[in-house]
Amino acid sequence: MRWNGDSVARVWRREEGSVSLYLIVSTAAMLLLTSLLIDFARIAAFERQTELAAQSGIRSALSAYDDGLYERYALFGTGGSDRGELFEHAAQHNWTGETAGSFRLLNMKTEASHVDSYEVLGSHEVFKRQVLEEMKYKAPIDFTLEIASKFVPIAEAMKEASNSVDLLGQVQQLYEEREKKLDEVLALQKQAAAAASERLPALLSSTGPSIINGYGNYVRWKSEDASLEDGEEPAHQAQIAAYVSRAASGAASIAASGSQALNLHQEYEQQAQAALLEAKQYNASIQVFADSLSASQAGGGYDRISQKEIAGSEPASMTPAKLNELQQSGGAIAALVLESDWFEIYAEELQKQTAAIQRVSNQSAQFKASVSSALSRQGSSSSMSLALQDLKSSYNEYEMLYGVTGSIIQSRDAERTKRQASDKERKANEAAASSKLSEVKQLVEQLKAAPDQEENRKAFQQVEQRKEANLKFNQAVQHEVSSSEPLGEDSGETVQQSMSEVGSIYSGMADLLDDVRDPLYINEYVAHRFKAFDPKQFILSNGQQGTFSQELALENQEVEYILYGFHEPAANVAAAYGELFALRLALRTMEGFIECRALGHPLLVFSAAVLYGIEKAIADMAVLSEKGSIPLSKYAPAELSYLDYLRLFLVLHGVNEARIARMIAVIEQNTGTDLSKVSTGLTGELTASVNLWFLPGLMRSFTAGGILSGKVKGNRYETTRTIGWFYG
Repeated sequence: MRWNGDSVARVWRREEGSVSLYLIVSTAAMLLLTSLLIDFARIAAFERQTELAAQSGIRSALSAYDDGLYERYALFGTGGSDRGELFEHAAQHNWTGETAGSFRLLNMKTEASHVDSYEVLGSHEVFKRQVLEEMKYKAPIDFTLEIASKFVPIAEAMKEASNSVDLLGQVQQLYEEREKKLDEVLALQKQAAAAASERLPALLSSTGPSIINGYGNYVRWKSEDASLEDGEEPAHQAQIAAYVSRAASGAASIAASGSQALNLHQEYEQQAQAALLEAKQYNASIQVFADSLSASQAGGGYDRISQKEIAGSEPASMTPAKLNELQQSGGAIAALVLESDWFEIYAEELQKQTAAIQRVSNQSAQFKASVSSALSRQGSSSSMSLALQDLKSSYNEYEMLYGVTGSIIQSRDAERTKRQASDKERKANEAAASSKLSEVKQLVEQLKAAPDQEENRKAFQQVEQRKEANLKFNQAVQHEVSSSEPLGEDSGETVQQSMSEVGSIYSGMADLLDDVRDPLYINEYVAHRFKAFDPKQFILSNGQQGTFSQELALENQEVEYILYGFHEPAANVAAAYGELFALRLALRTMEGFIECRALGHPLLVFSAAVLYGIEKAIADMAVLSEKGSIPLSKYAPAELSYLDYLRLFLVLHGVNEARIARMIAVIEQNTGTDLSKVSTGLTGELTASVNLWFLPGLMRSFTAGGILSGKVKGNRYETTRTIGWFYG
């Protein structure tokens, strides 16, 4: 059959079969859309499964942690099985649940996987984060109930004692300088009087009367020689010449002695007035301190602690009367102040002494003039006698007032003795306190010089290297300068340093309780997870070392090493001993102010309180070595252990990069693990693929256009998932 154009046109214009063609076209479009949607749904499901597989894999990889680190230090770090294998194994098992031969909606498979570290435990930031996570529930309760609450009852008393020590310590220096200057003034007065009495008394008692007594013979000799006839030789020429010479030189000596005494008095008065002015200035400074007591005394950390309501704190056994006595110890400073007009009166007294010797000097010159007049026959014996009598009277008056037994000098001596009545006893207390303090210092030096430390020293050298390596790893610089000398040069300086240390402890506790969280948690972690020295190893008598040297191994003093950072085996324990003694000294000195209040003189009370504090502190250290704990105070009987005191010192010294590095170094030393290589965070990368059922070419165009994030290889769709996870 032949087909022409008309025949074809007629076929297309026929209505039979039109529905079938429509159905074929529409069905094909629906199948294409359905295929596309099915593969899209499968890809979405695959993407979700891949993400879940990656999450499961990274959790599985992190499950392999270091048991030793966790059990001993509650730190999480990777360890044990290979983390890459764990990640891959967990990921694969996340999507192979179908049984063999069963229909698999998603035919997935792992193309590649690997695990990387992105955080390590040796990083200070990471290390502190894990410590804070571990301690955030436990530390506040421990510190508040065990330590801070015990210090609340004596906060007010310690504030008053600290103020008293600070004021009296400074006032004592001013008082001693003032008294030194006043002693200098009195000594100059006595030197001036001694200068006057060096020659004048002898001249007035012998030379002056001798001149007057010889004057009658002189007149007679002159008369006899004058009545001689012409040509007769004078019979008394030699005697006359001798008398004139003796009288003139004697009168000149008396006048010169008076003038010299005046010159020395003027010089001594100038020095005495200058010293008196300095004493007045020191007195004014004492007055300033006395006046400052009337102003409100800021208590710093003391007030912040005493005003807090801390669970577990007990009321103080100190009565208001006792606290008032403590407050009066500082208030008695006013009794040391000399009235301002006292110095004015003394200055006038010095002027009067010079004026008195001025009269003596004038009278001595007048006597010389009367002798000269008498020798020239213009005077008389009576005029010389009258001048000598006036001179003696002036000098005797001067001696009665300013001589060694003079009333004014005796009065000044008596006044000084009364004013300085307690100084001898005070200085005896200071000497005794310094002697006992020297014993403590000697003991600290004995601790440092413990023998047979070579083996222990090796461990400290190793941990030092680990600490330096960790600081370098963290690019941190050690700014800390530790001090092993909490004891001052003398007892007064030592107790001032001790009170300052207690004030810092109170301020530190107040800061921690005011939500300074991180240092508190880190300090408590040190106290809970590291070993402290056994205080029973402190040897307090006869210099016996016993097993002390053996106990100085690093493993027996980890807390002390972390706290102070010395790399000599005995140095950290010695530093702890010194600080502990200083703290006990401050607490006991507070008690000493109350016990010694009856002594009256504020500086005597101060010296006695310091001596009391040193003696009691030494006894406390002995009790601590026997029992391992001691009551905080007579007025706060709560027991504090040696470790409790170390916790206070951790607060006192604060947290810095060097301390964190030492903590890490000790952990590394004990576990043999380099924390800079222990991962605490992992990133896992999983590459997987799924087969495509329809139209892979179309899917490839979708990935190229960015509609799908993966890529198409052959008839499989491939994607990569990266996920990170870390321990708390």
